[in-house]
Amino acid sequence: MGKSTKIVGFGMVFLLTLFMFTNLGLAADDVVRMGVISPASGNYADMGAAERRGMTMAVEEFNARGGVLGKKIKMTVEDTETDPSAAARKAKKLMERNKVHFMLGAVSSSCAVAISEVAQRGNTVYFNTNTNSSTCTGKYCHRTNFRVGPNNHMLVFGVAPWIARNIGKNWYFITHDYTWGRSGTKEFRSILKKEGGKELGESLIPLGTRDFSSYLIKIRNLKPKPDIIMCTIGGVDNTAMMEQIFEFGIDKDFRFGFSLRDYSDAWTVGLGKNIGTFAIEWYHLLDTPGTKEFVAKYKKRWPNAKIPIPENNTYQGYIGTRTMLRAVERAKSLKTNDIIRALEGHTIYDNMKNFPTYIRPWDHQFVQEVYIAKAKTAKEAKDLTDFYRVIGSMKGPDIVRSRAENPCKLEPYK
Repeated sequence: MGKSTKIVGFGMVFLLTLFMFTNLGLAADDVVRMGVISPASGNYADMGAAERRGMTMAVEEFNARGGVLGKKIKMTVEDTETDPSAAARKAKKLMERNKVHFMLGAVSSSCAVAISEVAQRGNTVYFNTNTNSSTCTGKYCHRTNFRVGPNNHMLVFGVAPWIARNIGKNWYFITHDYTWGRSGTKEFRSILKKEGGKELGESLIPLGTRDFSSYLIKIRNLKPKPDIIMCTIGGVDNTAMMEQIFEFGIDKDFRFGFSLRDYSDAWTVGLGKNIGTFAIEWYHLLDTPGTKEFVAKYKKRWPNAKIPIPENNTYQGYIGTRTMLRAVERAKSLKTNDIIRALEGHTIYDNMKNFPTYIRPWDHQFVQEVYIAKAKTAKEAKDLTDFYRVIGSMKGPDIVRSRAENPCKLEPYK
């Protein structure tokens, strides 16, 4: 064999070996691969777009100063379609084909539960950034799963006692008939019982409902009349319901409470149709450290965004991504167990809230402050983005489930 033949032969062997190692995911990583599973279609598409804007801001901040561990961060985005089976399939694709180091996203609690099962089997860290069903860090908790936003227990225990003591204790429930909605109404019922109130009935609303006429007619004819209609409805379904509440004139005769008001829902219906008393996760007009600066950065980065200010889903997407990347820095590693250990028990002080956020080590719930708010009228608003009047807040440790109340049992480290 001649010298040139040997060189060609060696080159072919080298390329073949490199190909094999790359496709087995064994090649040296030159980027940090971040998987995002977020709804771009379905009931929560607007919220998905909002959380991705926050995630992008965090990634760009890190990449502008060199990334993490000397490597730039690459985002790969998949659409959950607001469907648990699709979400699980996309998670598996991100893990097996894209070889992501960790994943974030979901919005829908049912999607988050499905994704977290896949992530646990594949031993990949997953942040469900904008879900609220208590089951995500309760019955369906996992060692690799963390929840960034407050759960329904925290939201309801923040707002429901105030409603019972200031509006009334005869409640009728409107419940989204899936994991998040049922979880919220369950928490409402526990508060109602503690406050000595009375339940006057419930309407279960299938996900994807756009016509609420039959439910609203039923409410109009309720006897006795409830003091308040307590709702755990989200996304496009919620905006459709609020529009029809005004069409039927029911806003004049009934009061409404919500376990959570997502800003995108309020923005969609507009100031004139924004109603109720509710819990909120964060608000762009809060007088808290770092909030004004974050809003200014958002406006500069997203001048043509559908919603001109960062909302609660944007906030959780940003905080979640930043927290994940900081954990990688503290761990000095992209290995799953190292990242988990860097997260468990960690406290976030620069969280744009009055009190720090703590990541509980035994259920991976971000324990954070929750705000109580009421809808503003168009006359009360300072500008076109001012939908809420914040009337109080609750510290995270005062409203989170105790270990005795939470069925979570994390698996041992793999």
